[in-house]
Amino acid sequence: IVNVSLVPLLLCASLSVLIAIADLLTPIWQHALKTENYDHWYCQYWFVMLLCVAIIYPISIPNNLSPLKWSSSGAVLSIFLVFIFMGIRFCQHGVAKDSKIDLFVDSPIATLALPIQGLAYASQFNVVGLYTELGEHKRHINTVIHCSMAFTCFVYACFGLLGYLYFGQATGKYSMILDGFHNDKLMLVAGAMISLTNILKMPLIILPFRHTVNLILTGKEEFGLAISSLETIILLAVIYVLARLVGDLALGLELSGPTVGVFVCFILPAMLCYKADKEKWRNRGLSTYLGEEHFSRTQITALVVGLLGVLMGMASVVGLVFQQTE
Repeated sequence: IVNVSLVPLLLCASLSVLIAIADLLTPIWQHALKTENYDHWYCQYWFVMLLCVAIIYPISIPNNLSPLKWSSSGAVLSIFLVFIFMGIRFCQHGVAKDSKIDLFVDSPIATLALPIQGLAYASQFNVVGLYTELGEHKRHINTVIHCSMAFTCFVYACFGLLGYLYFGQATGKYSMILDGFHNDKLMLVAGAMISLTNILKMPLIILPFRHTVNLILTGKEEFGLAISSLETIILLAVIYVLARLVGDLALGLELSGPTVGVFVCFILPAMLCYKADKEKWRNRGLSTYLGEEHFSRTQITALVVGLLGVLMGMASVVGLVFQQTE
């Protein structure tokens, strides 16, 4: 059930990242062509997305994370440079007059906040591979995980705060903060760097995606180079088609957050925790002594987390329905 649930999670994550890359690179590509007629096929959104897939394909074929250690360092450097560029523009622009952060948002889609964040932080499919790649430094795996999550939280919080302070009440118009900087060459460079970061991140999604599909279908994670190349082409083709059908990053997150995001990040871990703890008590022979209806604190916590996940998913779906019918 874990592997099966990871398939839609990785699919949603990959198509969302591909849409984000194409959204950022399309204006940069059109600006670089220096043409007045953007109706040509090579100026279209679908062609830019196809170019992104062509770039992602060769770096997604390897069956381990080792070749990505240098590219990952480049991705982190790109994030720091984007922070600098955002800081430059913020210092020049200042705080918007109508900028404010509403702690209690009067909107039916406010319920999407936690499901989408859960989807964004769902990176547990890389932990096993990361643990293997650490080699003799495996004892530091907890430090690596905690530092990575802390850095990610910091990045999300800073980008969100800058967006609210810079654009004010207009923040909600944009799927991504960088979409608000129209014809700004410095922010076009920032968009290119974010796109580079996402392109280099795609193998971290494609690799576990391919391994998970292989485990479900054949019971084996890896195959030879030729098979891996063919599988990668098929996966990227499916991701490309679905990304074109969805088309909008916000829509992709709205659909995947309350469904796949809630299930994998809240409901499934709660189910596994509850079952593992119940087995532990049974193996100790305490379940018979205490009665079959005994619930430990761990089991109660797991049930509460699972119930909250169900309620969040239902509330998010209802909020989306209300938004569409308004």
